[in-house]
Amino acid sequence: MPAMHAYADDFGVITIWMKSSFYGGRSDYFYLTSQQGLYMDLIIKSVEDHPDAVKYLLTTPADLPFGIDYRLHESHGLSVPVEMRLICQKPFFTKEFMYDGDDLGPIYHPLYTLFSVWAPTAVSVILKLDNRGSRTAHPMTRTDHGVWRARVNGDLRHATYTYLVNRNGQVRETLDPYALSSTANGHASAVIDPNLVPHTHIPCSTKINSAVDAIIYECSVRDMTSSAHSGTSTHGTFDALREENTSWKGHPTGMSYLASLGVTHVQLMPVLDFVTVDEEHPSRNYNWGYDPAQYLTVEGSYSSDPDDPYARMKELRMLVDTFHRHDMRVTLDVVFNHMYDVDSSPFQCLTPYYWFRYNDSGYLSNGSYCGNDLSSTQPMVRKYFVDVCTKLMDLYDVDGFRFDLMGVLDVDTMNAIHDAVKARKPDALLYGEGWDMPTMLAPEDKACIVNQNRMPDIGHFNDYFRDTVKGRTSDDQKYAQGYITGDLGMAFGMCSAVTGNVIGDPYFYRFDSPCKTINGTETHDNATSWDKMRACCSSENHDTRLLRQKMLLAATLFSIGVPFLHAGQEFCGTKNNVSNSYNAGDGINQMDWDRAIQNQEIVAYTRRAIALRREYKAFHYATQKEVCDNVHVSVMDGNVVVCDIHCPDPEHACTDVRILYNPSYDNREYGSADEWQVIFDHDGNPQAQKSSVIYVPGLSVIVAVKNNPDQ
Repeated sequence: MPAMHAYADDFGVITIWMKSSFYGGRSDYFYLTSQQGLYMDLIIKSVEDHPDAVKYLLTTPADLPFGIDYRLHESHGLSVPVEMRLICQKPFFTKEFMYDGDDLGPIYHPLYTLFSVWAPTAVSVILKLDNRGSRTAHPMTRTDHGVWRARVNGDLRHATYTYLVNRNGQVRETLDPYALSSTANGHASAVIDPNLVPHTHIPCSTKINSAVDAIIYECSVRDMTSSAHSGTSTHGTFDALREENTSWKGHPTGMSYLASLGVTHVQLMPVLDFVTVDEEHPSRNYNWGYDPAQYLTVEGSYSSDPDDPYARMKELRMLVDTFHRHDMRVTLDVVFNHMYDVDSSPFQCLTPYYWFRYNDSGYLSNGSYCGNDLSSTQPMVRKYFVDVCTKLMDLYDVDGFRFDLMGVLDVDTMNAIHDAVKARKPDALLYGEGWDMPTMLAPEDKACIVNQNRMPDIGHFNDYFRDTVKGRTSDDQKYAQGYITGDLGMAFGMCSAVTGNVIGDPYFYRFDSPCKTINGTETHDNATSWDKMRACCSSENHDTRLLRQKMLLAATLFSIGVPFLHAGQEFCGTKNNVSNSYNAGDGINQMDWDRAIQNQEIVAYTRRAIALRREYKAFHYATQKEVCDNVHVSVMDGNVVVCDIHCPDPEHACTDVRILYNPSYDNREYGSADEWQVIFDHDGNPQAQKSSVIYVPGLSVIVAVKNNPDQ
């Protein structure tokens, strides 16, 4: 480790940290040099003693140009490079180097390719090119706004490349963050001819008028077909998931199974390049993919040929097309909050200290709890995220995005993404984890739930719904019950939950639109609902917990807002009490098709609940006013929650829908002056007779309609 570090942290200032073990941390003078002939004595502005080092602030000219290799010298003869550090966070840096062009990355032409990369603090950049074994190096030219450019003649549609970037006294080899694909394990970025990637557009037949028309099903590409019982010819890949008519013991699996459920949207867990699975030997490792390496490059372990940059692109596009043919839209889970490793990331290699969030002392913010936060407020970072989302839509025809740890990002960035995405697909879904993360952003700038009113049409996972309906989800609270899992004292809270937290006093208000509340009791994180009930409902037998599982599914699908299901929830999926199974392997995470057959009754119940939600208008109120004017909740007998929705529905000749939740062991009956027809009983079946009395068995959810007397 050098005895001294020199940082450019602001215009006109260089910060020096000199170890106390080096001449007591004392230097009589400092001067600055460069290869361009600069020689300049610097003024010592201040000196501060610290336990192991001495800090100096030196005054420099404020207009020193970037792109030059400066060295700082001290009186004992030691010299070190001047690192462009927190100066990259300053507004003037943005003013000088913000680039809003759309030509970053390689632009392919049959006769030549244009390469452009943003690296404003770099002293030099060399393009290292491999065109089918012919290796060449091409010095790049620095142009306006810190963009380095090169033109290379010839047909490069199968070429790969890296950049050699000289910055902060070091030369680093790196990938291109704007590259559309790469070779296996990110060894090199790839030049892509877009004409070699399918450009089909297969529209879904069902129209989505608003987010509340959606029913989201979260799954992993690998998990859906990794089991030997999947009936697919290969396992754990894009191609395996798009195989059709697969089955196990006469029951559908994979794509056919998803299509049979009736969901409108499939949320794919991360399919963009992540680090901890060896793409050439994927069976050796398992990971969900929340360890991002590249944001525009598709994960190679899901590809039939990870070393072919085109294969992963074609196969993801064909998978999306297959979903669309089955009337299912696709949302991608994107991890914009952090990178797996800062130092090796293309961002840090190209422009250190710009892309990540730092405090005033130069330490990384860690609101993600993964060691770093991407600095979404930086204009080029915001532009990059917008570019990534729009390019992914253009390349793969996806229908929206789920944002991991969205609270690390800022409100303005999310709104910029929203505007760009909606311009391409007005019915696209945008939603994420709006938790209030401890990132170094002002509270009012975080893209979290408390700021939902500043982010129109962006949804948030509703942890109030989850914790009220199922019970708190962390391992240290696995014994805590929710309303459905046995805490009948939470009935009033359930009234807030089933109305999507969009009705105010006396209920808990959270969202100004039902389109913003993503209602689910289970995701890939934490224990499954079934595993949690092993703890919080341990005194109950297996059959009783099956009834509660059905109630959890019904509550998710019949509440105001956007329902969200996790793969396997509909057949009481288990992770064998491994709650954080991100790297636990296929045996824990794969779809258990035998379990789906064992619990096919609950799968059928889920299908019927999905079909009912899609069919009846009452579940599709998209504004707060509609909900406040037409939805009424009450508690009967101290613990039965009744949700009445007034919604004239000529197609079904009814005026009102009533949902009754009875998590107690006692059977209930509720009389009325009107006649009701049960359209969804404890097994999810309709009943033909009408009656002024609705029978609600213990541990059940009942849906009834009041018929229009004029029809």
